[in-house]
Amino acid sequence: REKAMVVNLEFIKAIVTAEEVFLLDPLNQDVLKFVDQLRQQLPCKSSSKIQGLDPMGQQEKPDTSSATSPGRWLPVPEAADGLQHELPFEFRVLEIALEVVCTYMDSNVADLEREAYPVLDELVRNVSTKNLEHVRSLKSNLTRLFAWVQK
Repeated sequence: REKAMVVNLEFIKAIVTAEEVFLLDPLNQDVLKFVDQLRQQLPCKSSSKIQGLDPMGQQEKPDTSSATSPGRWLPVPEAADGLQHELPFEFRVLEIALEVVCTYMDSNVADLEREAYPVLDELVRNVSTKNLEHVRSLKSNLTRLFAWVQK
């Protein structure tokens, strides 16, 4: 860790320093989940911040009227009470990012599973072109999901 860590995990694109997080596209619905998790899991200190970058990569100006709005300044966490061996800020942010992305992937797998079982049951009862096409579509989604997880 020289001065910053670049994070590129699926929809989370960020630059993390020892005191700040700069997010690309902080208003993206999936990135907002990450920002919410940061706010929930990291107690705040008023001296530092989490900051968004606009779509052109320009740093957003701080908005003093709404310090907690998405993509705006957010205080950096304080040390947890009584923990002497706490991870550095960058690693705690990375841990939260990994957790959010894994939860997102797990949700996609669960959705595919919920959709697949009834279709496979129907195929067992009635082999038809329509049912085979539906199974083929699910197989394509499963293949896409495997490729996504393995990259």
